[in-house]
Amino acid sequence: MNLKGLSLFQQVVVTGSLSEASRDMNLSVSAASRLLAQLEADLSISLFSRHRRALTLTEEGTLFYQQISNTLNGIAEIPGIARDLHARARNWLSVVTAAPLANGLVVPTIARLRDRAPDMHCTLHVETRFEIESKVAARGYNIGVISLPLQNEIIPIDIMPVLRTRLCVLMPDEHPLARKDTVTVAQLSQQPLVSLGAGQRWRSRLDEIMGAAGLRPTLAFETGSTLGAAEMVRHGLGLTLVDAVTLPAHTLTGLALRPLDGEHWITYASLHAKGPCAALCEMFLDAMSDHVEERRATEERTAELVYLI
Repeated sequence: MNLKGLSLFQQVVVTGSLSEASRDMNLSVSAASRLLAQLEADLSISLFSRHRRALTLTEEGTLFYQQISNTLNGIAEIPGIARDLHARARNWLSVVTAAPLANGLVVPTIARLRDRAPDMHCTLHVETRFEIESKVAARGYNIGVISLPLQNEIIPIDIMPVLRTRLCVLMPDEHPLARKDTVTVAQLSQQPLVSLGAGQRWRSRLDEIMGAAGLRPTLAFETGSTLGAAEMVRHGLGLTLVDAVTLPAHTLTGLALRPLDGEHWITYASLHAKGPCAALCEMFLDAMSDHVEERRATEERTAELVYLI
């Protein structure tokens, strides 16, 4: 069915004149008349009664118009919707990350990006690792930020390593281990620990490190939040594993970060669907790099714990 014929039909009803409707649609009257006749043939109903040069809606035509007027209005809005979507594609960014990275790394990056792109609209989502990987690959989000390695290494997705950060132990400033430059795995095993729950990546790291040393962690408390773990450490409930970018700087007041002895590093990467990276995604990554560099320059010891790739 010809959409142009439907649009002409609507215009004739609204204006009450075939000649005026023809003019509005840049058609000759004869071409418009043929288009209406073809529409009636396609529908197998008579839409208008023709008296000399006047057109009057038939009963069928009236019922037809009542039934499809909303649809016709929607069709008329399609070009505007397309223009809006084009503008939105240029200025809209959807970011997804894991909960531990949201506060310390991704939110400050978005704030910095907003200063550079004030017309930007951004949504931030927190998902599980599996959902991040699968939904970014399916173009459900523009960009993801996650630690490597991927959970699903065969998923078709573009990976860009962004930074490496050293695994650290978080403790109160007055803790005896805060006087040391590094904390050994053996020393850590002797301390009560606050950990994320089983199955979460930070818990897996703890178990892997302890297992490799033939030791078992002394788990005092479990929580589902890295910010919650930091607060528990502040209140003397135990120590926890973190890195220098997971926690916002303002949450570290009264706390000490000490590197875990040995080569224990985490690589964080951006993910996006296969193909070219959108301009706003590139700006996001630039803002993230600048955020990390600023923390390296202004926070004591952070320069030794975080490196851009």
